[in-house]
Amino acid sequence: MVPKRGVKRIPSLVVNRLARNLFKIRQYWKRELLHHQETFLFDLIRKCRNTVFGQRYNFKNIKSIQDFQNNVPIFTYKEFKPRVEYMLRWERNITYPWKIPLFAVSSGTTWKEWKYIPLTNEHLKTSQMRWWEKLLARYCKANPKTRLFAGKTIVIWWTFIKNPYTDKNNVWYITAILQKKSPRIWKLFKRPGLKTSFIENWEEKSNKIIEENVSQNITWITGQPSWCTQFLYKVLEKTGAKNIHEIRPNLEVFLWWWMPVDLYRDSLKELFPDPKFKYRQSYNASEWFFAIQNQNNSNDMLLLTDNGVFYEFIPKEEFWKEDPQVLTLWWVEKNKEYILLITTNAGLRRYIIGDTIRFTEIEPFYKIKITWRTKYYIDVVWEWTTVEYTDKAIIEACKIAWGIATDYTVWPIAPKWLEKWAYERIIEFGQKPKDLQEFTRILDIEMQKAFSNYDDERNYNNTLKENVVHAVEVGTFQKRLSSNNKVVWQSKIPKLSNNREIVDDILQNIIQ
Repeated sequence: MVPKRGVKRIPSLVVNRLARNLFKIRQYWKRELLHHQETFLFDLIRKCRNTVFGQRYNFKNIKSIQDFQNNVPIFTYKEFKPRVEYMLRWERNITYPWKIPLFAVSSGTTWKEWKYIPLTNEHLKTSQMRWWEKLLARYCKANPKTRLFAGKTIVIWWTFIKNPYTDKNNVWYITAILQKKSPRIWKLFKRPGLKTSFIENWEEKSNKIIEENVSQNITWITGQPSWCTQFLYKVLEKTGAKNIHEIRPNLEVFLWWWMPVDLYRDSLKELFPDPKFKYRQSYNASEWFFAIQNQNNSNDMLLLTDNGVFYEFIPKEEFWKEDPQVLTLWWVEKNKEYILLITTNAGLRRYIIGDTIRFTEIEPFYKIKITWRTKYYIDVVWEWTTVEYTDKAIIEACKIAWGIATDYTVWPIAPKWLEKWAYERIIEFGQKPKDLQEFTRILDIEMQKAFSNYDDERNYNNTLKENVVHAVEVGTFQKRLSSNNKVVWQSKIPKLSNNREIVDDILQNIIQ
């Protein structure tokens, strides 16, 4: 039977129309995201044009994004620090029209100098609180049967430190600010309370948290992966349980922030063996709250474009140039890596956050992954080893050698006469490999697989030799930070370093 004329064309016409409509919808959402960015920037320029910073960089004559980029230089924290010092002295109208009420202290991966990050009430409303709301809303949407709010959450908070310039009590750790400024409804779910949160001694604090929450129905836990794994191992030690599910059967999700969780997955699987247990990540720092995971089956994070921040991006290969190319969201490309710059409503201007991200999706929404820190790499023979590759190699080596790594630090060993460079590592193991020498051999192979530059220097240029590995127990890095009067849960040991300053101290004073 011959089909009637036009019958075969109907499905294709329908499909084509649906495709066109879908394309229009995607384009609409993208235009909206970009519109948020542009509107925010020019509102901020208008608001801050009479500040000392605005007058210095001619905000009154900025009419376009290109004008903004031409007039305002790129700043590291060191370059921006003099302005922060004025704000810490309670002076107004520096980079923001009013006095800065709060500062988030960031120690990062060093104990030599604190970073003081300005925060405004506007920032707290548009960034931090909105981040919490979006993170939890997205989780509930993806998991409609969740019982998240039927119980409490444990968050490790910290307290304030002394303002170095005034007697004002306005310098806090970012977690303490979230505790102090969070809406009352959030405080109903958060544990521990203020009194316990502000205990200075970590041993006393952790014991108190465990004691206070024995009878509580804990349904979620949130924090930095390294923080939380340390705390949870301590819970198991105190209770004698084999895993967290034995004592917290209603715990359903771990919401983590600040860093990629890949290295900690084996430890977390040991702590949470239930395959139904969920993980959600977000990308935030003392400076800002940038992205959230919005799907259960993907680690990609949704970039928040209406969150009180204007984003700019330097292509990774341009970063070390004197005059690098700088892009806005309009021009980024999928699967390319960029150095992140931020301009915020808390006073930061074209500030290098120190992270490299890769865009995994650019339509209709922007999704990203964190790849490495610009400050932390190893380069002794032009190899430019980054955290992305060392994480990957250690994860794969642990799978093969039946080990579970919880943290690590790597540094180069300078060669003696006619010898080669080598990488020396201290690795914290929740479960040590049976044969450390074999693990070291496997790790070297996995480094070659993960990173072609390392492979070239090992096998072709012949400038690197096999790794040296020290296996230590969980908590070793905590001891190092505590011995330097640093708050363990706020500070971090750098994973990569080009000198031995930190690790020599660990080897000499911590590892006996």
